[in-house]
Amino acid sequence: MKFDIDSLRTLQTLADTGNVQTTADHLHLSRSAVSWKLKRLQERTGCTLVRREGRGLRLTDDGHELLVYGRQIIDTHDAAVRRFTPIDTGGTVRVGATEGASATPLLDTVAPWFRRHSADVELKISLEQPATLDEWLTDGRIDLAITITREDDIDDPDIVLDRDDLVWAHSPGVDFLASPPLPLVTWGPRCFFGTLASQLLTTDGVDHTVSYELPTIAAVRTALTNGAGIALLNRGVIGETGLTTTGPPALPEAPRVAYVLRRRPGTDGNPLHDLVAEQIQTSFRPQYNGAPHR
Repeated sequence: MKFDIDSLRTLQTLADTGNVQTTADHLHLSRSAVSWKLKRLQERTGCTLVRREGRGLRLTDDGHELLVYGRQIIDTHDAAVRRFTPIDTGGTVRVGATEGASATPLLDTVAPWFRRHSADVELKISLEQPATLDEWLTDGRIDLAITITREDDIDDPDIVLDRDDLVWAHSPGVDFLASPPLPLVTWGPRCFFGTLASQLLTTDGVDHTVSYELPTIAAVRTALTNGAGIALLNRGVIGETGLTTTGPPALPEAPRVAYVLRRRPGTDGNPLHDLVAEQIQTSFRPQYNGAPHR
């Protein structure tokens, strides 16, 4: 009996996402291909590896046990691929990213990989907010962007890197609804989260005002922790900060968002851009859920 990397990667991604469609998006497969790979694993092991739970799938005990081995195999395989991927081209690739995205795989994994393996490839990395990144792609200032968008605004060329829920986060014990207007904490006038928060609150008729426009994730977290106001944040951040959340019916339901990789129009087929995009996709794993991409 042999296990193939693709099927083990499918099991791993399903364990991280709990959803067939999201797994398919991560792996750039169809739903039927995901189901087939899981079925093949079950046939080879003779065990039930997944079970349906609500609208999603969850791993059984046998599935979790196989995944322990599977993660080790996948990590070793991917490390070898990154180490020995030939770089036979050189040049400069300009990458734009949100602060949260840059602080995880882009700076932790992708940039160091190119520094180690090619002196002929230069990555230029700029941090900005999503609205600005889209403008930079259009005018050619950057070649690739790691950005955030609402799920229903994903474009056909977008490569989905991750998905997450948004929540209204604030310091526990503070009732901001008791004394309007609701004070918003944002990353500035072009902040994706701040703009979306204002749209949702206006639609629901909730009186609000932007009280803070702060430059960094750390500053926003500090303001929220100290009871300065309320903000839209990634759900995964809440457990790390001690913040609490308020949702419907007091505040409007926030949509799901997707973190996507976008390319400058007209650069499809550029081998150097392809290589950088591939490294970003490989490095941007589900464990990065929770970084508050602004």
